[in-house]
Amino acid sequence: MASGSISAFNPEGTVSVAAGTTSQAASLPGTGPSLLVYNSTTAIAYLRLGATTSLTATSSDLPIPAGSQMLLSVSTTVTAAAVVLSTASGRVYLTRGSGSVY
Repeated sequence: MASGSISAFNPEGTVSVAAGTTSQAASLPGTGPSLLVYNSTTAIAYLRLGATTSLTATSSDLPIPAGSQMLLSVSTTVTAAAVVLSTASGRVYLTRGSGSVY
C-alpha cells in the first residue's frame, strides 16, 4: 500500500479474550500489519502487545474505551496481546488483518 493511501480493513482472523480485572493473554491470529480491537465491555480495557503470551497488561497500557473500536498498525513481530479491564468482565475481540479504515 502506498504511503497516504486508504484501504478497507480486510480481516485475517479474530481471537476473543475473556477479560476481567486480572490480565489475560492470547496469541494473535494472522500476520497482517493492522489490528482491530473491539472492547465490547462496559469498562475501560487496557491492551499490551508483544511477542509472547507471558505478557501482563496493566492500567499503564493502551486504554481502549468501553464499547469502542480502535484500529492499530502493528509490526509482524507482534504475535500476542494481553488485556485487563478497569472493572467488571466481558469480551475483548482482537482481529488481525490489513487495511487502514474499517
